[in-house]
Amino acid sequence: MKQLRRYEPSTAPVSNLRREMDRIFNELIPYNWRLDETEAGMTAWSPTTDMFETDGEYIVEVELPGLAKKDIQINCQDNVLSIQGERKKTHKEERPGYLRSERSFGAFKRSIILPVSIVEDKVKAAFKDGILRVTVPKAEKSKRKEVPID
Repeated sequence: MKQLRRYEPSTAPVSNLRREMDRIFNELIPYNWRLDETEAGMTAWSPTTDMFETDGEYIVEVELPGLAKKDIQINCQDNVLSIQGERKKTHKEERPGYLRSERSFGAFKRSIILPVSIVEDKVKAAFKDGILRVTVPKAEKSKRKEVPID
């Protein structure tokens, strides 16, 4: 006599395969090299960025806590604003009472393609309290102009 089984959606084989692959890799990789699920998303660092537009310029603000001016490079070419730098690790895990670190470290690069022509030689940047503010002026021909209706 056959038993009735609950219908499994088509994703079940994929889920089973993933669980099996995870098990295999966990057996191959030494325990102290593994990241648990809470740490897995924290290995890459990309700074948070806000961008604003006015009639005459773009303003880009980037959160860069723990960096100094000397750790940041800004380039602007062919309507692309590139901001790069590196946040270095400042502490050692060996200190007593140290349980966990969730801060990410390493190099980053953010490139923003600006939608209109800009004046590259008039780009300005200011860095205060961990916030980098880059002001990119629009070219005169790309500024918004209202057209009157006759």
